Amino acid sequence: MDFYSYHIFYFPFKWEVPGEEKKLFSEQVDLEHIVISPCSMWERVQIDNERKVLSQTQEQEELFGERQYYFDFVHPVLYDIKGVDDPIIHHYERREPKDRVVEYCIETKQKTYILRLDALNVNLYATGVGIMSFYLANEREDQNDESSVRDINQFGRRIMPPHCGEFNTASRGLLAKSIRIVGLEGNDRYSDKFDYIKEQGNPLYRGFESVWEPASFIKHLIEDLSPTLRVVPVIDDRMLVNCWYGNDELSKKVKQVNYKGDVPFVDSDFWYKYVFVDNGEFVTCQSDKMRTELLDKSTYCRWQRIGTLFGISRYSLVALMDSDQWTKDVLAMHMRTIYSRMFELVIVQRASMLRFSGEVTKVSALKGKRTKEVSEKASSLYKEYIRFVNQIYFRTVTAQDQGIELYEMMLKQFDSDIQIKDLDEEISELHQYVTLKIDQRRSENGDFLNWVAAAFLPATILTGLFGMNPFDCSTLSIRGLGIQVPIIIIASIVVSFVLFRIQKKKRR
Repeated sequence: MDFYSYHIFYFPFKWEVPGEEKKLFSEQVDLEHIVISPCSMWERVQIDNERKVLSQTQEQEELFGERQYYFDFVHPVLYDIKGVDDPIIHHYERREPKDRVVEYCIETKQKTYILRLDALNVNLYATGVGIMSFYLANEREDQNDESSVRDINQFGRRIMPPHCGEFNTASRGLLAKSIRIVGLEGNDRYSDKFDYIKEQGNPLYRGFESVWEPASFIKHLIEDLSPTLRVVPVIDDRMLVNCWYGNDELSKKVKQVNYKGDVPFVDSDFWYKYVFVDNGEFVTCQSDKMRTELLDKSTYCRWQRIGTLFGISRYSLVALMDSDQWTKDVLAMHMRTIYSRMFELVIVQRASMLRFSGEVTKVSALKGKRTKEVSEKASSLYKEYIRFVNQIYFRTVTAQDQGIELYEMMLKQFDSDIQIKDLDEEISELHQYVTLKIDQRRSENGDFLNWVAAAFLPATILTGLFGMNPFDCSTLSIRGLGIQVPIIIIASIVVSFVLFRIQKKKRR
């Protein structure tokens, strides 16, 4: 493959099946409930461990390398494996990029960037979240400079305006003029000019009510897969970025160290903008001390002497190195395969935690409902959370040193340890609340039964004293019955009244 940079954009989202909002959480996130369109250009692609592959292709070689890299217990969340009971992931791929040229076009004020769409995938997970991934190769020589690579990352990933100042095309600084995907079936549907200002006769007008709504081309791609599926962005108003960039001049600067042994390049404007996806002349951190601290936490320097740096932030995984063919064939391949799987895993962990946190809030809002209903919903949520902790959230995923170090950096940058601890506390508190309500309900039921037993105590005592003979037909005495029954009734009423007064005083 011959390219100057390689970009992967990840759109994490929350999915819902209409009409299932009031069902148990385990039913809401059941992947089998999603109705997939049988006539679209999406196809489900699974790994078949039973089928012997005789031919050897580049894709099969790369997949073998990925699976060798990760522990076997991690595979069920990384790959859609055929024959697995209750799978965690369903993986879909768009057909067109496999047999024709498809392009991802980013129009800005200064320039239109055109990248080859190498692959377009959707992963749906059994936690109620998903990820759409765009694999983009930058093959054009006029797009290989530093500014172009940063512009591609900045404008290509933003799929909604951050504020109304971006509504007008003339005043935009963060949002592209348009993003188009050319070459897919139904070509005209996969574009967005982000026209939030009303135009005469424009049926696609969006305004102030269009909050947290992704670009129309993303909505149409999801509709192709499942026409009824509802999708909402879950992490950010921008897609996350994985970028490999080969630049010989910058790579030489990476090798340089000062008299203290530090790498001056790490503190450069380019590296900050590249890692934190800034564009233009303005750097979004105007504190030298803070910028140095941020870059120190975000830079992985293991291969600095050969001119290679990795950067990790809350929304990016980037690599800078030289541009020779071996680098493109091997290291760039690792970025779009092995490290892409790792980044996807951390993204789905973060997205799932946000989904669980939202569900805790929804179940907590049911506190006025029947205890049985709240208990069932809380138990279902707790069950899926335990599955998430055991099958998706891992402390380690590989035995390779670099993989261990990069994964730990990703978890740290995403605050995963803190987030999982907070979520665990939220769910534990909800579980404790439901348990308390159940115990309280049992106690109330026990009090009621005790009350009933106490109310009938006089009847039991009198029956024991007089015996059951008055009710024997041979010795039945109407006069005796007329005396005993009123005595039993009056005694029961008196006892009930006394118990009621005692209970009322206790509540005070």
